Amino acid sequence: MSESITTTYSIGDHVPFHCLWYVILASYITSLIGAITTVELLHRRRSGHGWRGWLHLGACSISFGLVGIWCMHFVGNRAIELGDGKREIQLYYDPGWTALSVFLPVIFLFFGFSVVERFNRTRRSLYGSLVVTGIAAGLAILGMHYIGNFGTTTYNLDFDLPYVIGAALIAIFACWAALTLFFHQREQWINSFFQRVVCAAILASAVCGMHWTAAAGTKYRLRKYYLGSASGRNTTLIVAISLCLVACTFISSLALLIQRRRKQLADRAQHVVLASATFDPDGRLLVTQEGLLPCQKITRRYNQRSFADEFNVAHPVFQWIFRVTYNWDSVADLVGIMRTHLRAVGSLKDPSKPGSSQIRTPFDEDYTKPEIDYSVIFRSLFVSAAADLAEALNTSIHNLGKLWDDILMTGTKDPEDVESAVSIPAPTLFGRGQLLFVVRQISREEASRLVASGYRFATLDQVGDIVMRSMQIPRTKLQETIKSLQDYTSQRDGLPNAGTFLALFALRPAVKPSTGSWDVLISKDELGHLPKVQL
Repeated sequence: MSESITTTYSIGDHVPFHCLWYVILASYITSLIGAITTVELLHRRRSGHGWRGWLHLGACSISFGLVGIWCMHFVGNRAIELGDGKREIQLYYDPGWTALSVFLPVIFLFFGFSVVERFNRTRRSLYGSLVVTGIAAGLAILGMHYIGNFGTTTYNLDFDLPYVIGAALIAIFACWAALTLFFHQREQWINSFFQRVVCAAILASAVCGMHWTAAAGTKYRLRKYYLGSASGRNTTLIVAISLCLVACTFISSLALLIQRRRKQLADRAQHVVLASATFDPDGRLLVTQEGLLPCQKITRRYNQRSFADEFNVAHPVFQWIFRVTYNWDSVADLVGIMRTHLRAVGSLKDPSKPGSSQIRTPFDEDYTKPEIDYSVIFRSLFVSAAADLAEALNTSIHNLGKLWDDILMTGTKDPEDVESAVSIPAPTLFGRGQLLFVVRQISREEASRLVASGYRFATLDQVGDIVMRSMQIPRTKLQETIKSLQDYTSQRDGLPNAGTFLALFALRPAVKPSTGSWDVLISKDELGHLPKVQL
């Protein structure tokens, strides 16, 4: 022990301190990493009260409590240098108190996140629960700070009450503001990564603001000199840095997954896909947590036998699957058989990949050309995709809805880009993918069940941009399609009311040969009926 220390600072003296700015900056970055991880986890959390939901809440609590608060505290405390910087009079911590300080913020945050998850069914209950969550998060930060400081072995700490109150108010208000902003953006589908980072930055500011406000009101009274090795002070710092690296790895992995997901969505827009257009009693559309329509890929493309064999509403295969959706009982028991058939056919040849290496060539001596009716394969693919979609929606295939009487072309270019390139008016769509919709209107009870399963309901104004980008179609086309789908749910099926009617049966030659030989005149509001008047 150095003699100068005992003469300059005696036991019981208040030792002055100063802070290292670059360590303060490092502590904020540490808290920001934990906050970003937490916000990203909350953003991707599904509603519901199953074990996965509680596990997800636990992960959110651990990421913010452990990395955003605990790691920030001990990294930040390394910025505090007492006296002249000699190691014998620096801050050292008791392992027991340090371990206890880990659990306190996690427990408080889990309680706060559970409250906002439990009471979020209405706007009023959501914002009321956010007050409770903000208080719980603020107290988690405050409690961790002081419990961590109680573990100091070389000093007795004297706290200035006004600073304690100020630190608590900063933590509670900033946490409430950040979480309210995040959940408000989430409800309004303002979910860009940059805006989520802003929320995370406010959370990190709450942690650091509270920490340094409390530190400014703390006086250090020397209790004893530290006689151990210099490495003892680095233990908690090493743990904090390790946890930060884990959080950074998670964020990097998440960024790669997001990039991969975007590529998948862009690729899906080039395929034949079945989507569910489900409306609640308020006219809102069912979407996933990403703001996308629930869907399943049918196949990469419809395998045309000729240029005239265009898959459209007049195609016999489309008319078959259209009738099936009005009578799901006819195929409900055949899903397993159809999937077995698809696996058997896939062992010969993938219909969407004519160049499959598994097919024998005409140069083989035992080559026999397989006779495969692609229309049968496509029908089986549609039924299999419908069954998968029903399973994803946690419902029966019987309740999936009826097929929309049109096909939406996706993976299109903006008409303005085409017009500027060729200097002539361009058609609305230049499609490369095809999207089929099964449409239904559900009750409030069914809507609540879907929300509990992890889905959400939103208006087109809220999710229009997200859906438009995923489908790669113009906004006007999306608006027209959603309006048509909503009107489709209100159309009446079956025969008209009893009475005598005068109907008109009119034909015209088809504009495109691929749509059939003749077009039949029908009522726009009742697509299954001829134009008629009651006598």
